Amino acid sequence: MVRVYLAINQTDMRHFNSYIAAILLFHASAICGLASAYAQTEGHIREILTITGAPSEEDLDEQEIERFQRYLDHPLAINLSSRSRLVSSGLLTRYQAASLEDYRSRNGDVLSFSELAAVEGFGEEYVKALRPFISLYSRSLPGQPAADSLRFRHDLMLRAAFKGKSYYHAGKYKLGVGESAELSWASRSYYQDKRQFPPSAWSANVSVSGKRYLEKLVLGDYNLRIGQGLSLWSGMSLTGFSSSTSFSRRPTGLSASWSWSGAGSHRGAAADFQFGRFSVLPFISFPGLRERVQGSKTTYVRLMPGVVTGWRGPGGQVSMSVWGNQEGGKVSADYGWNLFGTDLFGEVAFDTASGSVAVVTGASAAIGEDWRLSGVARFYPSSYDDEYSGGVRGWTRTSDEKGVALGIERHGASFAADLAVKASDKNRKQLKVNLKAPLQLGMESVLTVRVTERYRPYEPYLKYKTGARIDYDWSSAGLSARYGEGDGDSWKVRARLEGVLCRGMSGLAYMEGGRKTAKGSVYLRGTLFIVDNWDDCIYSYERDAPGNYNVPAYYGRGYSLSAVGGHRLRIKRRDALKVYFRVSTIRYPFMKEPKAPVTEAKIQIVTGF
Repeated sequence: MVRVYLAINQTDMRHFNSYIAAILLFHASAICGLASAYAQTEGHIREILTITGAPSEEDLDEQEIERFQRYLDHPLAINLSSRSRLVSSGLLTRYQAASLEDYRSRNGDVLSFSELAAVEGFGEEYVKALRPFISLYSRSLPGQPAADSLRFRHDLMLRAAFKGKSYYHAGKYKLGVGESAELSWASRSYYQDKRQFPPSAWSANVSVSGKRYLEKLVLGDYNLRIGQGLSLWSGMSLTGFSSSTSFSRRPTGLSASWSWSGAGSHRGAAADFQFGRFSVLPFISFPGLRERVQGSKTTYVRLMPGVVTGWRGPGGQVSMSVWGNQEGGKVSADYGWNLFGTDLFGEVAFDTASGSVAVVTGASAAIGEDWRLSGVARFYPSSYDDEYSGGVRGWTRTSDEKGVALGIERHGASFAADLAVKASDKNRKQLKVNLKAPLQLGMESVLTVRVTERYRPYEPYLKYKTGARIDYDWSSAGLSARYGEGDGDSWKVRARLEGVLCRGMSGLAYMEGGRKTAKGSVYLRGTLFIVDNWDDCIYSYERDAPGNYNVPAYYGRGYSLSAVGGHRLRIKRRDALKVYFRVSTIRYPFMKEPKAPVTEAKIQIVTGF
């Protein structure tokens, strides 16, 4: 697969206005007459939110979007994958992977999504969310090969962006050999770089999957997601509590890193060995090596070896990790288990440098058939080293905090409250409340209300921060607050009204309409915003080309217009070419002090070989 991505971003393009208007008019006519649309990544945002437990699109990140895009392109074959691979995909919890493996051993492969929904730990709602990212390919069906294909797969994406006289470039390439091996490379530069070549940031790795004891070997850049985040956690982490899946981390073990920046990843070597119910994951990392290779002459390269051992049972897994370097290290023990329908999870970590202990523990239990109650408690002392670790509810590098959170949900509706206190200062407290309520208005429309409240009694001016948001979604193919959108061609409409009250009052409203079918898609969006203080800025997710994550922060007074489209060409029932483009402009005519407009155009081409 080849992806070619071009972006033009200029702060003042007066001669470009007529071009933008022509493009927008073209899209408006295309919406009225388009006979086909290709589902982009953002067409599956609802499913991604269900799987990750994120409260809204704005709480995801680029690495998560890239991971889900990979499984949209190459669905996970759940009947052929080992438990380790099922868990490392991030699509299934450890309990779901164990339950599926047990079901396959007793009943054979899963041959329908209805059958998968009946497997313990899944259910109709979760299977509905999984469908775009998995396949039910089975060798037990007549005519299927007995061994994995060694067919080569290629993924290439090239990106360029221009902003006035500045520009940057980025690229990614992945070569796959069936399910046995992958070679990945990613690099990018930045606007502020004095020299664009060679790229200022890059990552690369080679990963091999074994047949017997060796599950996976990675040389280069890799992620280690272990336990509940008290040690060796890298990758995405939710910023708040909402659904039951957001109360615990989803440890995926070892995975290759395909990130431009490599933020949170390790550079070195790691291997995952499986011996029946036991697993051993030795690794070696070289902190500082990335910066040194990319030009830093002052960064000190350290040696950091470690090992993770685990045992899995019918309902979950327990594991222990040990790692360290010249400055110190950590010893941690974690568990994730399902007992009579209740998910139990937790981790205890000992910081060898300071001698302090951090703890997180929680549970999520079904109440009847429809309700689910979740809770988590955490304690991170101020002396606990926050490097390569983080809180269960936030990004990495969390320390000096203790807190408790409770939440309840039912069919997409949820309420969560989180109380946090600084471990070193009891006067610094925070209470955060999150309410989400989807309302079914008809067979084709859903109204979703979200309310958030953050209270900090020690803040003199920013004591309260209140957010309220109403989303209206309509789809001609049918839309359910519980099961999501129906299959087939559809017209779509989304409208949002959002307000934030903190230092002052800010507001945002937008309307988006479009058409999606099997061969192409097109959407038009218009946004109005009034945000006078940065503390009141509003983040709003916007559609983009597949694999791209676009959440701008709206600040100022103005409006924006955007058009996003995609089309798929097929030759002999195979995807020969996919083309996506996005044009947008943001302007500030309502501000007292002039602010330069920003206009952007992008094109992305995808083809397979």
